[in-house]
Amino acid sequence: MRRHIERQAGYTLIELLLYVSIIGGLLLSVTYFFGTTAETRVKNQSISEVNDQAAAVMDTITQTVRNAVSITSPAAGASGASLTLVVPTGSLSPTVFDLSGTTLRIKEGTAPTINLTNTKVQVTSLTFRNLTRTGTNGIVQISFTMSRVNANNRNEYDFQKTFTSSAEVRW
Repeated sequence: MRRHIERQAGYTLIELLLYVSIIGGLLLSVTYFFGTTAETRVKNQSISEVNDQAAAVMDTITQTVRNAVSITSPAAGASGASLTLVVPTGSLSPTVFDLSGTTLRIKEGTAPTINLTNTKVQVTSLTFRNLTRTGTNGIVQISFTMSRVNANNRNEYDFQKTFTSSAEVRW
């Protein structure tokens, strides 16, 4: 009588270790990819936040200068940390742009001061340069540096950019 020995089907220890190491490598790669993607998304949001707020602030200031009657402060040829404009609407005159800590703000006439930036960004190095020359209506150069608030000192929140523009009084 012949005896037939049946082999049990299954994985050897080496095959099992090989499969586990391949799957572990794949999971590690996927985890690294998603981590990098999330970090990049946060960095892009930080850049967008700074650029969007700076564009809105710069548009507000330049539009107000263009619609103003005259530049009161800083004096012609001088620079300053605040800009005072005489505007056609008496209740909004004078209109003042300045910095309170790291927040850029506007004050129109006797109305309360309004913040032009939110708490996600901070403004530094705000400078208004009056470039007005004899025979011109008034020209002002606006320059400021805006950065993303980075309270936790994380690299993906670290972004800063300097913005410069100029506007001429049209009256």
